[in-house]
Amino acid sequence: MIPSKKHLSILLGFLVTLTFLTYYHRNPTGDDAWFAEQAYWLQKIGIIRSNFFSGLLGWDNQILVSHKLFLLVGASFIKLFGYQLPVVQFVGFLSFCIFIGEVVFYLYRKEKAIYSWYLLALLILIFSNRLLIKMSFENRPEIMLAALGFGSFLVLQNEKPSLWKAMWAGLLAGLALLVHLNGVIYLLAGLGSLLYLRHYKPAITFAFAGGLTGLLYFMDVFLATDGFNVWYHQFRHDPATQNAFGLYSKLVVMLTYPRLFFYSPEEIALSLLLVFLLWSQRSVIKAVPLGLKVYSFFLFFSFWLITKKNSGLYCVLFMPFMFALVYELYRSRPFITVGLKIVLSLYFIIGLYGTIEIIIKNFTTEYLPVSYKNLRKSIPTAKTGLVPLTFFFNEYEQYPFLLGYDTYKHTMKDSVSSSDGMAKWANQNGVGFILMDYKLSKEDWYPRAGTARLPFYQLHFFDGRFAVYAHQ
Repeated sequence: MIPSKKHLSILLGFLVTLTFLTYYHRNPTGDDAWFAEQAYWLQKIGIIRSNFFSGLLGWDNQILVSHKLFLLVGASFIKLFGYQLPVVQFVGFLSFCIFIGEVVFYLYRKEKAIYSWYLLALLILIFSNRLLIKMSFENRPEIMLAALGFGSFLVLQNEKPSLWKAMWAGLLAGLALLVHLNGVIYLLAGLGSLLYLRHYKPAITFAFAGGLTGLLYFMDVFLATDGFNVWYHQFRHDPATQNAFGLYSKLVVMLTYPRLFFYSPEEIALSLLLVFLLWSQRSVIKAVPLGLKVYSFFLFFSFWLITKKNSGLYCVLFMPFMFALVYELYRSRPFITVGLKIVLSLYFIIGLYGTIEIIIKNFTTEYLPVSYKNLRKSIPTAKTGLVPLTFFFNEYEQYPFLLGYDTYKHTMKDSVSSSDGMAKWANQNGVGFILMDYKLSKEDWYPRAGTARLPFYQLHFFDGRFAVYAHQ
């Protein structure tokens, strides 16, 4: 039995309510803080840099390999509202709203109605997707990237796009590149699609507009002293990607590329639904709009060529197109089978479990900015701190200088093995206090909880979760 629009509306309302509950006291991730710190300095001095990673690749002077448009939006929010956690998390939420608006627009053009059964069904899939709900309130660039890429695709969706539309599509694809270098896949997919469909003049216009917009990425590189050499050095030695360089590493990534879509249950849910529909509806795949099929192919192939890491987070870059394909495949020949019910059941179980898990964590774990504020009286003032990245909220301006643990990990690399080594490194870098969180950011080289002394440091405060060591 197919549910009515009334029942779908009730279910959608329930899922939207759960989604907003996941935003209440959502604790920060390290990425929330890492990007927030960069945006903080951008709005403060006009340069992207980091104190947390001082001494690593010159990032304390200037970060030239960065997510520039994404950080500019974050910097604007910080300038207007401060650097509190919800402010930067709202950047992800704003991108999520644009993402949803584009999906609504796509279906409205198809269904010619704002309140259609298919629109409700697709929105239910979106609001029960664990990965999207999690990332919709995180300070990461992937959803913004996906929204700009899908927007570029939407502008191109005509039998023969005009030159003006090709220009706007190129502009949006170029903006995606400014958000993240991975955004180049939308430039490649748009250009590849136009050439494949023999829209040669629009293809030239698209490439010109997208290329000029994308070149703005290098504006700060042009202005920096020895900018290109610094940019290349940071790009080539970034701790997040340097192990992926080389022919062997690239071959491994390319051979394991499908793992990106099946990395964890979060990614498996939508990927499994799409694969199931592609197989079940294989006889009507020809009915799927050619533009969507061609663009999706070029998008998939482009990322396969350029990516250095098959992280499940990157699945978000494809999600608008995956949802569009799910809609088109099912709409071509609606059906209800036991297999479809099983796949949808797994989808909703994964989504609801993930959403409820976030809500429970929000209500049972003390909000980190509050925890950090309460710790101030137990932390030596006017001292440099070695802290988790999340200490950024809302403590960054309370201390003269803060180093992140990640700097120690990336600097010492294979020699990171003991709490004594960490303490000696901290002493060499002028650290006055060390903060450890044994619940949300425990490192392998933390000392046993309650350890009284480390080299050069004495336990100053311990409450069973947080430990503060002061320099002696």
